[in-house]
Amino acid sequence: MTTTRHQLLRQAAEKEALASTFARYAKRLTGAFDGVPVRRQECETYWSGPAAGRFAARAAGLRRELAELEDSCLATAERLRRRARRLREDAAAAAAQDDQWAG
Repeated sequence: MTTTRHQLLRQAAEKEALASTFARYAKRLTGAFDGVPVRRQECETYWSGPAAGRFAARAAGLRRELAELEDSCLATAERLRRRARRLREDAAAAAAQDDQWAG
């Protein structure tokens, strides 16, 4: 079964929508740790002794993980957009071929 032009365009729209969702979520991750102390000296206001060091280390690790997640979301969004562009190109080629056969 061949994929129709309309199916290709629908798939492209779905990929674009998913890409927008990934990008929107990535933007929300950006400031998730704003204001959270990540240096031991900053943590000592809330934590004391070894707990301050553990909190700072964990907070710094989570900040890095969120940055990696943000990068992954943005990269996935870009891959989805590229795939959507290819699907639209395929749809345009299918339409041109249909026009050629009709004419």
